[in-house]
Amino acid sequence: MKFVFPLLSFKKHGGVRVLSTLMSGLTDEGHEVVLVVPINQYDEFYPLTARVTRIFIDPLNKNPHSLLTTIIELAHNSPRSDYIVVSFFLTYYSALLHKITKKSQIIYYRQGVEQLFYPFPFSLLAEITYLLPQDFSPANSRWVLLHTRAKGPIINPPLDKEFLNRPQKETKDLKSVIIFYKKDQKKGPGRALQIMKSPMFSKYTINVIGEKPGEIGSNVKYAGFLSTSELVALYDQCAFAILTSQFEGFGLPPLEAMARGCIPLVYTKTGPLEYLQDGYNGFFVRTPEDVFQRMEELRNDRERFMDISKKAVETSKRFSPELFVSTFLKMLHE
Repeated sequence: MKFVFPLLSFKKHGGVRVLSTLMSGLTDEGHEVVLVVPINQYDEFYPLTARVTRIFIDPLNKNPHSLLTTIIELAHNSPRSDYIVVSFFLTYYSALLHKITKKSQIIYYRQGVEQLFYPFPFSLLAEITYLLPQDFSPANSRWVLLHTRAKGPIINPPLDKEFLNRPQKETKDLKSVIIFYKKDQKKGPGRALQIMKSPMFSKYTINVIGEKPGEIGSNVKYAGFLSTSELVALYDQCAFAILTSQFEGFGLPPLEAMARGCIPLVYTKTGPLEYLQDGYNGFFVRTPEDVFQRMEELRNDRERFMDISKKAVETSKRFSPELFVSTFLKMLHE
């Protein structure tokens, strides 16, 4: 079978990581895969097999006319295929044009509740898009499925094989913590800054993954954006990982942490409900005090820490790239 993926961007964000795994996995199964993307929006931060054909179109600029032109050009430059795969409400319209002109079937893989991510009128357009014709509308979590009118099935995103296959480190520093930080208000930057600035956490070394915060305490280290190998090494060192988002379509970072025995402390009961069971393989929290209490409890009870850590690792094994691709392909034959 032949699959085309028209993207407005192939750069450094979670949705692209998932799609790159899907594209590479489909070629591993013997299928033909084509990526179509504006040339100035291509940055192969996440690995993509050479078997995926790349088609580059004119640059996408930051104005409405360029965006509209690019949506049309994505459809025009996408070759005939059995399926056209999108995961963003704007590229859905490229897929719709492709379906009309080239008779492909649309797979709209929902990776987020998009009306929550964008201001009006884009939020309204996202909700309208969910009502338009789609041959397949899988979602990455139950939360996304319920809020985007997807028909399913639920296809959970996978972990990179390196998170699952590299040998586990024997011991962890129970005073080393990871916190994910982005200035986007949906990611809860205020909550993250509360933790970073609080004297309550001064005994902990806090490693910041993502964007660089402003003034921070001497116990806070900025790690930045890391490659998969660098992430694995940091997760192996740290005991806890804190996610402060208001909501997540799925939320890969806590699951990545779990794969390396790093216990997640998560503020949002949305997408992470797919893998996190409170008190079993991680914790849901509401305040910095909750975070501190959980970390202190486990720091002073290594046996319980190890028990939860091992359960986190076992949970992560359910999210392999192979299962992800096979579930995706199974959907097409049901």
